[in-house]
Amino acid sequence: MARTQSPGYPSFSLAKAIPRIRLVFQADRRNPIDREVAAKHIGYSGTSGAADKALATLAHFNLLEKAGKGQTRVTQLAVDILHPDTPANRKKALLEAACAPSIFQDIRERFADGAPSESALKSWLMRENFLDRAIGPVAEAYLETYRYLEQERALESGGPSSADPEESSSQHAVSEGDEQMTPQSEVRAASNSPQVPPLSLDLKQADQPQVSMVPGEREWLRGPLSKETSYRLIVSGDIGPKEIGKLIKLLDAQREVLSDDDDEEDGVAR
Repeated sequence: MARTQSPGYPSFSLAKAIPRIRLVFQADRRNPIDREVAAKHIGYSGTSGAADKALATLAHFNLLEKAGKGQTRVTQLAVDILHPDTPANRKKALLEAACAPSIFQDIRERFADGAPSESALKSWLMRENFLDRAIGPVAEAYLETYRYLEQERALESGGPSSADPEESSSQHAVSEGDEQMTPQSEVRAASNSPQVPPLSLDLKQADQPQVSMVPGEREWLRGPLSKETSYRLIVSGDIGPKEIGKLIKLLDAQREVLSDDDDEEDGVAR
């Protein structure tokens, strides 16, 4: 019999989940909060199907956990990623979060020699009886997460080989209906981290070059933009909705400038 729904999965990548959990942590740290409040922190007007699915995505990566009826809170793993004590521990936490979704573990086991092509992954998901509407989001979330780990140098050669099954399954308790998720608007100590298998076995472990920052500055966001391009956002002071709004306006203006430059080049070419 054909599936009527796909297994639960994160439909946006870890790279996109981290900025969202950062917003929740900045607002309420690890205090238990209502799910509606958490939804508002990540850009929703309140509870809704879309908000529930977005919160469930964070739970799949073990960045949110259930904290009582109708409540949730940021996990210690999320704090390890957002505010690590060492770069090495941040990488371990990133890898743990990336390996947390059960479907990602299945994909890693099936494609043990590295990330598959998008076509191969989609074909496998189809044979596993995923619904058509789920195949694209699952493939995109996995492959983008894999590229993000490559960028962060979080993929390891060797390392732990198994995770605590209770820890892996408990991450999904935050959602009361986490079938599928859609996107909207980083200290567990290393000694306490559960053992998690790496997504790949063939990547270098060299640290990324460090960017010099003046006192008071901190890295607020980072992530991939394409296979060749990534970004790091360094800020000072507090960041809230007002500051984010101004940043969006600045980016919109820069996009228009770049678009005008492209148009001018096209005109010369013609």
